[in-house]
Parts: sequence; structure tokens; C-alpha cells
Amino acid sequence: MSDGQQPTLQPGLIMPSTLRVLIVEDEPVDAELVILAMTAGDIELTYKTTDTLAGCQQLLENHLWDVVLSDYRLKGFTAYEVLALLQQSDQQIPLILVTGSLGEEAAVACIKAGMTDYVLKDRLFRLPTVLERSLREFELHRQQQAAMAQIQQHAKRETIINRIVQAMRGTLVLHDVLQTTVDMVKEALSPTCCLVVRPSESGEMIVRTISDAPQDWKLLLGKPCNVFGHHAKALRQGELVVINKIPQSPGSELQTLAAQYNIHAFLLVPLMHQQEFLGELSLYQCDRDRTWTADEVSMVKAIVDQCAIAIHQSQLFHQVQQQAQKEKLLNQIARIINSSLDPTYILKEITRLTGTSFAVDRAFIFEIKDEQIQILDEWRLNTQEPSRIATTFPVADWSDLLDPHSDFYVQRVFYTPDLATLEQTPARLMQTRDYQICSVLAVPILIRDQLFGGLCLNTTAKREFTENEIHLLQQIGDQAAIALYNAQSYERLEQLVQERTHELELEKRFSDSANRSKSEFLANMSHELRTPLTGILGFSSLLLKQIFGPLTAKQQQYLENISACGDHLLLLINDLLDLSKIEAGRDELLLEEVFIEEICTACLAFIREQADDRGLQVSLAIAPEVTTCTVDSRRLKQILVNLLANAVKFTEQGTVTLTVEKTQSAEPRSSKSGLGNQPPAFILFHVADTGIGIAPHDIPTLFQPFQQLDSGLNKKYQGTGLGLALARKLAQLHGGDLTVRSELNQGSCFTLSLPHGNYG
Repeated sequence: MSDGQQPTLQPGLIMPSTLRVLIVEDEPVDAELVILAMTAGDIELTYKTTDTLAGCQQLLENHLWDVVLSDYRLKGFTAYEVLALLQQSDQQIPLILVTGSLGEEAAVACIKAGMTDYVLKDRLFRLPTVLERSLREFELHRQQQAAMAQIQQHAKRETIINRIVQAMRGTLVLHDVLQTTVDMVKEALSPTCCLVVRPSESGEMIVRTISDAPQDWKLLLGKPCNVFGHHAKALRQGELVVINKIPQSPGSELQTLAAQYNIHAFLLVPLMHQQEFLGELSLYQCDRDRTWTADEVSMVKAIVDQCAIAIHQSQLFHQVQQQAQKEKLLNQIARIINSSLDPTYILKEITRLTGTSFAVDRAFIFEIKDEQIQILDEWRLNTQEPSRIATTFPVADWSDLLDPHSDFYVQRVFYTPDLATLEQTPARLMQTRDYQICSVLAVPILIRDQLFGGLCLNTTAKREFTENEIHLLQQIGDQAAIALYNAQSYERLEQLVQERTHELELEKRFSDSANRSKSEFLANMSHELRTPLTGILGFSSLLLKQIFGPLTAKQQQYLENISACGDHLLLLINDLLDLSKIEAGRDELLLEEVFIEEICTACLAFIREQADDRGLQVSLAIAPEVTTCTVDSRRLKQILVNLLANAVKFTEQGTVTLTVEKTQSAEPRSSKSGLGNQPPAFILFHVADTGIGIAPHDIPTLFQPFQQLDSGLNKKYQGTGLGLALARKLAQLHGGDLTVRSELNQGSCFTLSLPHGNYG
């Protein structure tokens, strides 16, 4: 387990000021990437990480968290077990999968099991968005639970009206709440009529609900309430209006209204919630004068207070439902966008989801191009109606919609509850009649601030869209713009990738051809290079033997230099030709079963005299189970002699050790060389020294041809720079590898790994 604190960042509107995150991940690098993705999304967080189930349980028991991020499959357990621990902890927080890959069926199973969402590790830039969405959904759920709890709490506290409140709280549907209220008040106090008046969107007071009453009262349902206007100021200020007997004021407005409905007394109680006027509850007595007692007024006030709370909770519940539906729709569209780059499929799904969610008769997406409006895709409630996909209309028919100063451009919306009331061209009038269009709501689709087209809803009956619905459609239009932009970008990127891939393929062919030509040239030059050099070495050897007469000291020195330089040049040529043959694919191994101890002893004999001269101790250690192996003996000696000679050359004092062992691992223990699919058993030859060692930054170039570590070493330790490169090539030709472990001034250990047994 580990923990950390990130720098202070601006939190999102939905997120807590500091997000508490539990990360269940067994790869530290992936955990760091998750943290970086959240900080890149401006999320302030504290976090703890764990890679064990026990650690996860302990952290859940001892700490409170806002969210849990877990890999799908960890060492010894899975995200399902993490989910079980989270559910046992009673922490109502999201669990989001952050995984390398997850199939569709597995994703559905995880969501059904209770996990909130998932993010693929190669798309971690989506993590802040998924976090915000998940936290919002959980917050909405908590709000709904809090609202229900508040309703229940008030119902218990108001025991004197328990029966009425219980009946009234039996539903969160606003109409049912109001109907329960008037019916219960009518039953409890027996007025002639009881009704609820609430403001419309325009502010006019409308009779929304009425109790059982004479027929002439029932005709008031859905109509303005005139009595309210007479006492509007007092009611809006939260004051009760109690009239025990209508004042005899002939010609007054109140007298006239009372006479119209034979009203003798009434009680008007405002519906107030936190200083907000929600409407009024009105009780009318038409058969007699009535003195409203303090108990009756108090009871009605208590019922009205509960009714106001119920109305508020019903509104809240309705808002939560709307918000949840909105988020669900946007999430569905987002998932579609993220799951596909096919614009045809994406547009079809967007129109389908939009049409069904808004419950309209037709939803479609259109493109404006070349002075034409073309329908790209549509959804129809009645599938028997003709499709308009690919239908085009002249832009001139909708010039008012596309005018730069129109609401469509400026306010990003075109809306009319009744299209017939607008001035229309003959062609557009025909379209309106043919498709039976009444209400229209359309929003533009802007791609990089350029008008692409729009998303449009049609109904065949008059429909008034709310501000929330308009805003939601604008958000969907933005999502459609993102989808289209992504699809266009992907097509451009795919084209660029194809072009670049073609260029790289051409370059690779040219490079491969040049390399083959070079290797073939060098391999074919073996005879031409060795013949003159053999003559030089032969004549210098004859002269050194002084067969043709004595040499002066200077002549002796020069001939020895010639012979040494010739030997060095011959070694270089042999290494170069061997390397070229391997690269050209012309070198073949002569495999045979050899005794390892004989090979090792022979190789040590080559360097023992030089090691003795330098005062170095040379040792050989062979594991008992290692006796033979199948190799090219000449090449094995060449590799080992090269490694041993280097060890002696770069060691001033100490030891040079050759150790041989056998391993069952598919990979040498001393290295992770990535050898691929190899036989399970390997013979490992370790050549270790106590010499000058190798700096970490020099190791990557160690096995490159013509590379030595630095100019100082070049002068002090002469060499061709081909030995290690050739040795690794020969090892790989056997199906093995040559690797190294070393620290500067601490010596080196080269490991030759060769397959044990037959191989191809």
C-alpha cells in the first residue's frame, strides 16, 4: 500500500473539494498513470493504493472514500471481489474499472454486477469525465433518498394529521399529491369545495385540482381562478385569508365573484416552501356562513405545509428523473461515439435515441452543403410513413432559419410550437403539409465553429418544449458535432497513416536491399582480402626468422610491428567477414555434441598466460548436471575466448571466473532478453571479472558493431569493436543470447545462454 497528496487543483462542480480515491492496482506504473490522468483533469485528490484484497478490505473499513478505481484482473483476485468488499463496507460510492482490455460481454456483466463504469488504460483521458458522471449519478441517487427520507420524517412528526399525510405521501406524482390533499381536506372539514390553485409557466393562477364538488365547480378545472386575484398580494406574502362571511358590498369585485358561485365563506392558505410561493389551497362554503376555527385553520395550515413540502419533493423527484433521463441519454450517446467511428451508425443511433427520449413523431439530422439541405438520417415514430433520408431541399426554402441573424445562429435554436403561424414559402408550406409538421425544434451542429447542419425534432400535434428540453437537444447537437469531427479526423488520419506506411515500406525495401548488397559484397571479398594479407604476414615471419641474414635491432622492431599490425588486421577482417556472413544469412552452424568441460578448459588455456602476467586469478566452476551440449564447437570457443580475453584485458587485479550452469527457465535468470519461444532448458556460461565495469548508459551500445565505450579506453585497450557484436550474433544464431550485468568500477558479468539439446 502507498499513499500520496497531489497539488491543489480546482475541483469540478460535482466533485468534493478534495476527492478521496482508493486505487486497487498491482502495477505501480499503471497506478501512477491513473493519478496523472486525474490531475491532468484538474481534480484535487488524496489517494491510497493497494495491490492485495486484504489491503483493500482494511482501507475500506478504516477510511471513507468518494470512489474506488480497480483493475479488472489482479494477482490472486478480480474486481468482483473488490466490489463484494465495497458492498459489505456500506460505503455508497462508485466502483470504476480501469483495465487494459474488456470485452462487451464482460463490460455488461460488470455493470450488471454493480460496477459503475469502466475506462480502458489506453484511453485514460476519459477518466475525469467518467469520474464526474459517476459521482453525479450517485449524488442524484443520494438526493432522491434524502428527499424520501425528509418526506417520511415530516409525516412521522406531524402525528395529528397522520392519516392525511400518509395518504398524501403515498405518491410522488404531483397530480396525485394535490388530489390526495383536496380529497382529505374535504373529508376532514366538509367544505362545499376544496381546490388547489398553482401558477402556470406564464405566471397565471390556474385551478389544478378539485375535490368532489357540484358540477359548476368542476367546470373550473384548468381555468384561471378569479378569487385569487382579489387576494394575490397577501397570499404571495405568505398570509392566510380567512373569510367567515362575505361582506355585503354591492358592486364590489368580491361580492360579484361570491354571487356567481353562491360562496358564503372561504379559507385561502398559501402553499409556501422556503419563502417560495407554490400556489394556494382554497376551501369554499356555499350552503352557509362558516366560522373557521383556530383548530381548523391550524389543521389546514399543517396540511398545507405538508402539501407544500410534498409539492417541492415531487418537483425535486421530477427534476431528478429528468436529470437521470438526460444523463442516461447523454451517456448512451457518448458510449456510442466512443465505441465507433462509423458516422452512419453514430447518426442513426443519435436520431433513434433522441426521437424516443423526446417522444416526438420524427427526429432527423441534416447537412447543409452546396446550397442544399440534405437529410442524412432520421427516426420515425410511425415506420409506415415514408422516409426522408437522402431527401434534399433548397436552402432558399429555409432562408429565415439559416439567416446569420436568426435564432438558429445567434441563440443556437429554432423553435416554434406551431409552424403554420410562421410565414412560409410555397415549397416549405407543401413540406409542412405533406409531413404533417406542427411543432419544430432544431439546433445547429457546429464543427470547429463552422455550420455543418442541424438536429431537428417534429411533432404532428402542438407541443411546447421546455427550456430544459431545448438545452438538452443543444447538448445532443454538440455530441453529434464531436462524433462527426472524430469521424472526419479519423478518415484523414487513416489516409495519412496509409501514405506514411507506404513511404516507410519503400524506404525499408531500399534499406534492406542496400544492407544485403553490403553484406554480400563483404562476404564475397573473403579471398581477395585475405590473400595479400597472408603474403604480408608470411614474408614478415620469414624475415623475423632471419633465414636470409641477421637483422638490426631497428629492423627487428619494425618487422615485429608489421607482424602485430597484420595479425590485428587479420582478426578485424575475420570478425568483419563473420559478422557480414551472419547478416547476409550465409553462415551455417556445424552442430555436434561436445563436452563442456573440454571446451571451457581449452578456452581458459588461451588466456591463462596473459592472466598470469597480470597477476589475475582464473577459475572454472561447472555444475554437476552439466556435461554436454549440442553446439558449433568452433563458434562456442570463439565466443568464450572473446569474453575471457575481454575480462583479462579490462581487469587490473582480482579474478576472472567462468561458471557454467543449467536452468529450466525459458529465459536466463540474469536477463530479460525477450528470446521468444525457446526450448525450456538452457546452458548458461557466466564470465565474471572484477575489472573496470561498465556505466549503465554505455550498456545499450555495447553490442553494436565498431563501438567502444570512450576514446580513453580506445587508447588504453585496443580492439576492433566487433568482438561482442559478433559474439551476440553467433549466440542468437544458436537460438540463444548474450547479455550483461555490470556496474562502473564493480566488474562485469557476461552471460551466454544456449539451448540445451537439439534445435533448428
